[in-house]
Amino acid sequence: MKTLNLNKLLTKALDCHKKGSINEADKIYLKILTEYPNDFDSNHLHGVVLSQKKNYKSSIKYYEKAFSIKPKNCELLNNYAISLRNLDDYEQCEIMLKKAISHEKSFTKSYLNLSNCYLAQEKYHDALKVLKDGKKLDKENIRFDQNIIGIYLQIYNKDKKSSDLNDCIEVLDSIHINESFDQKLICNYALAYLWNNNLDKASSLFKIAEKKSQIPPNMKTLLDMKDRKVLEYLVKHEYEQICHIDSDVDGIRNMKITQDYFNTLEKVNKIDSKDYKEGDLNFISTLHRIKYNKPVKTEPPYLNENLDYKNIQSIYTSSQPEICIVDDILSQEFLSDLKIFFRCANIFKRPYPRGYVGTFLGTGMANKPILQFSKDLTLKLPNIFNKYHLTQAWAFKYDSQQKGIGIHADDAKVNVNLWLTSENANLDNHSGGMIIWKKKPNETSNFSDYNSSINSEKMLRDVSESDYIRIPYKANRAIIFNSKLYHATDDINFDNKYINRRINVTFLYS
Repeated sequence: MKTLNLNKLLTKALDCHKKGSINEADKIYLKILTEYPNDFDSNHLHGVVLSQKKNYKSSIKYYEKAFSIKPKNCELLNNYAISLRNLDDYEQCEIMLKKAISHEKSFTKSYLNLSNCYLAQEKYHDALKVLKDGKKLDKENIRFDQNIIGIYLQIYNKDKKSSDLNDCIEVLDSIHINESFDQKLICNYALAYLWNNNLDKASSLFKIAEKKSQIPPNMKTLLDMKDRKVLEYLVKHEYEQICHIDSDVDGIRNMKITQDYFNTLEKVNKIDSKDYKEGDLNFISTLHRIKYNKPVKTEPPYLNENLDYKNIQSIYTSSQPEICIVDDILSQEFLSDLKIFFRCANIFKRPYPRGYVGTFLGTGMANKPILQFSKDLTLKLPNIFNKYHLTQAWAFKYDSQQKGIGIHADDAKVNVNLWLTSENANLDNHSGGMIIWKKKPNETSNFSDYNSSINSEKMLRDVSESDYIRIPYKANRAIIFNSKLYHATDDINFDNKYINRRINVTFLYS
């Protein structure tokens, strides 16, 4: 193999690697290594491929070889350190990254990776110091700000010290958060402002996240779907919602819908999902764009002023496990406006296999009254919420001909499950609510063990001998309970009209 060929092969391999074709790239690296076992680039980059495939242990052999050839190459030292960190060899990981910094102080990737090494060991303040040192060298690198903010939030969520939240907000205020940021990050930053009682800033950031959430799925994703039934649920809801708005029951005006759009939606709604053509799927992808989302206009108070907060807290804290039913929780004006909002806001863009559709804080649900309501709960019921803050919220709207949410638990301290739809929509007043089992997942369980439909049968076996309570449906009823308890939607038998779709809103606190 001539030197020229070696260079050509490496160039080709790097091109494949950059395009994400790591297996093709790796074939070339291995081919080079059969004839040039001491080639630095091929040893280094084959190690990178192994690391990308999470084969960290095997990558070490090739990193060691590359290190023996070029011990001062900062890119190698960083990649080597990443594998060491993933093997929990933090001591050697730190050594490699400190070597990289000593060799080239301006190679800022070393500071980011060293902070990750400290974070893996929960050495938060060491991680912060390294990031701040790196930030001095590369003031325009937003990753330093994002990682610093992330650490402050981790520290705050662990200890709930206001000084840590204030430090986080100070950094947040210094950067321009826009649509180039990751959507999940924007939501986290919005929550930080909410915790700091800046609802205006929180709302504006959730609006940016909402815009990011409207990116339509690409055609390949839709064409490759094995079961397109969920798309049928999305189309059905969109059609029923627009028909409802057009009926003028809720007095909504100025929806940006053309007659052609409505006619196409009506046509697609009549097609079985098995018969969708490419043109139908192309139209369905456009449904992710929000057509209407005017916030709730109600002024405070949002909670019913006649609630006995002392009694509610007493019931919750004295019950084992913690479960409390609160009837007539919302003021009548807020209840009425929330019903209209969730009926008419065109934000339910997440369809699920059981027929319901959902929306979240970062996908259109967040507005100031809803955020303020989430705060009011914690202020009025401090013995329940302690120092917990809102970490997520969503609303689900159910298809009366389908099932509700199956058994699961949520990763939070307190769950508030609020029901909105009028009671006369429920055709069976003994059901339609929820079931809560007096059992939690094992402490060693991971999130998918207790929050994935794949594990439903296992969860049902886990609770088969456990006590449970069945809470019947009632409008304006909230169930406040320990979020780690297994729970599920009870059987649904609601009237089929759109206005009677069952709506529940969930707030999680940690």
